Amino acid sequence: MTTIGHRPNTLQSSRLLLRPFKITDAGQFARITNDPHVTRNLMQTSTPFTTSDARERIMRLRRKNLPVWAIDDGQLVGLIGLAGEFGLWIARHAWGNGYGSESGRLVIRYAFEQLKMPALHAHPISDNRASYRLMEKLGFQAIGRGVGFCRHRGKFVPLRRYTLENR
Repeated sequence: MTTIGHRPNTLQSSRLLLRPFKITDAGQFARITNDPHVTRNLMQTSTPFTTSDARERIMRLRRKNLPVWAIDDGQLVGLIGLAGEFGLWIARHAWGNGYGSESGRLVIRYAFEQLKMPALHAHPISDNRASYRLMEKLGFQAIGRGVGFCRHRGKFVPLRRYTLENR
């Protein structure tokens, strides 16, 4: 389900701005990503995640025109996107504010209305209750289980598989 070659538009709710990443986001992006409570639930990201790593990731997002947005509430508080699958991570200090569901609804609407995607898929780690509860809150349907290698944990972990169809 990778959607390559589409530069993400800016999306906005009453509280959040979803925008393309700027190179000046690298420092805050690295700080968010280095929090072990955040990174433990990211499959492909390991720590330490340096400012240089963040710059490289931002440049790759730009180069590939991936539909990935910075979540901004006046400052960078996370990332959400559709690169491979629906996914997000939010800074721990911003947890519990509804940013996941608010930004998720914006991206889902964009994926279905603008990109005309037939379905979205997500595969949160099974012990990440906040993520799989968010998937269910956003209307995703559980379709099974799986396993995947988590770089941060250094092992294969059980996953919950979800889908959301464009109806």
